[in-house]
Amino acid sequence: MDSGQLMMPSRSHAQLCFPGNTNTDRVGSKLEALNPRTQARHTQQRRNVDWRIVSEIRRLRLEICPNMGKDKVKIFLDPFCIEHGIKTISCSTIGRIIKDKKIKHHRIKVSHFGKVKETKRKKKLRKPHGFVASWPGDLVQIDTVVRFVNKVRRYVITAVDVHSRYTFAWGYRRLDSTNAKDFFKRFEIAAPFAIQHVQTDNGSEFCKYFTNYLREQKKIHYWNIKGKPTMNCYIEKYNRTIQEEFIDQHEVLLEKPNLFNEKVVDYLLWYNTKRPHWGLKLKSPVDYMLTTNNLSRMRWTDTKY
Repeated sequence: MDSGQLMMPSRSHAQLCFPGNTNTDRVGSKLEALNPRTQARHTQQRRNVDWRIVSEIRRLRLEICPNMGKDKVKIFLDPFCIEHGIKTISCSTIGRIIKDKKIKHHRIKVSHFGKVKETKRKKKLRKPHGFVASWPGDLVQIDTVVRFVNKVRRYVITAVDVHSRYTFAWGYRRLDSTNAKDFFKRFEIAAPFAIQHVQTDNGSEFCKYFTNYLREQKKIHYWNIKGKPTMNCYIEKYNRTIQEEFIDQHEVLLEKPNLFNEKVVDYLLWYNTKRPHWGLKLKSPVDYMLTTNNLSRMRWTDTKY
């Protein structure tokens, strides 16, 4: 090597792998530096929305129509944007703005003393996905049949056991949670099994006194999802059956529910002990429970049932 040539220092392995890193000692001493790092941006892009759009969405959801959906908000928001020379936004963007800004109308309740307090909607318990009734009383579905007799409403509350198809029905002049509670207590006496889970729709008759009684008796109450009557398919099918086989022929008796209930008891006795069901291999509910050892003959013949 000529004396005029400069001696170049040898490059380490870390310098070859990371030519832009000048801290060779630190890189060479930590193997973690060789691991790939996240490719995410250090500063995330923020949504830039005109303040007038946010103000209009807030007005629509809080003043015009409480908790208006994003698709309906867009119908009113587009003319507003065109009028003020603002670029319109999509439904998904409206939904994100509602979520980010927490534009939600909270229900309020005014007491007799004029005190205003915010009410929070209680979360309802839904039937678990894949739930299958495994024995009589494991799941009972309850619903209401409404009939007009001489332009006056009359109500028949019905119940069916999903596993055994054992049913019950009772007529009432009015529909409220007190009568729903009365119905369930009657069903408990008539049913030859213990009830564990109850499934209903979101009717007001299945609130307050009805739910309180279920809670006291340690029964689990499942609510249907709104707009999905198929979740109560067994009771919906029974409602059609009892209307075609009994209510249509005895509708006049609903004017006096006591007379109607006297007749419906005979029908229920025949339905549960004699009427064959395709779902039970052409057996009646009681025969099915007897053949599957789910019901004792001594329990069924006991006079208190």
